[in-house]
Amino acid sequence: MSWTPKNFNEACLRAAGRRAFNRRRHLTRASRISRILALQNQRDFTGRELSVLLDVHEATISRDLKFIERVKADYQKDNFGASMRASSFRWLDKGRGYETTFEIRNGVSVK
Repeated sequence: MSWTPKNFNEACLRAAGRRAFNRRRHLTRASRISRILALQNQRDFTGRELSVLLDVHEATISRDLKFIERVKADYQKDNFGASMRASSFRWLDKGRGYETTFEIRNGVSVK
């Protein structure tokens, strides 16, 4: 089944709706990953426990955990083996990118 627009305005409305839908998905994922990081600071949760707590499918949590593992591995590699905490991670532009920061105890901050 294919969709063909009746006019240019209809095509623009469909594209705008698609962008809005995808934007909501990105924001939801960013929020969920931030919540997972905060929960992991408390204790280690299994993927199944996280999926129940956050009310999402286990496959979704699995993808999020793989993303978090990659970010933590990069953080550890770049910051002398230090482990990342939730406060070290921050989303940029509402989920379109992220940054990690490394704070040294004597007050000097290195990005």
